[in-house]
Amino acid sequence: MPDAPDFERELLGKIVERLRLRDVDPATVSRDTPLFEKGLGLDSLDALEITVLLEEEYGIVVSVAERSETIFGTLGALADFVQSNRHRDLKKR
Repeated sequence: MPDAPDFERELLGKIVERLRLRDVDPATVSRDTPLFEKGLGLDSLDALEITVLLEEEYGIVVSVAERSETIFGTLGALADFVQSNRHRDLKKR
């Protein structure tokens, strides 16, 4: 499993690319940066795109119940969720 900071950078890179966040400098984004509102400024459509990204890239199906402010709150929370669940959904296949 990749080191947490390395994985956060990988995940952030995929989010920035997928959502075409041209104004986001990845060097200024930390583990505690909120994904929505005053952080990266994402919205509900972006949350759906991230959900699709997680399924395509990491094999994680995120249920509606799991789409919470806790999981999607910060880059670190999202990275922790992905790392702890990436093998869960692969076992179901």
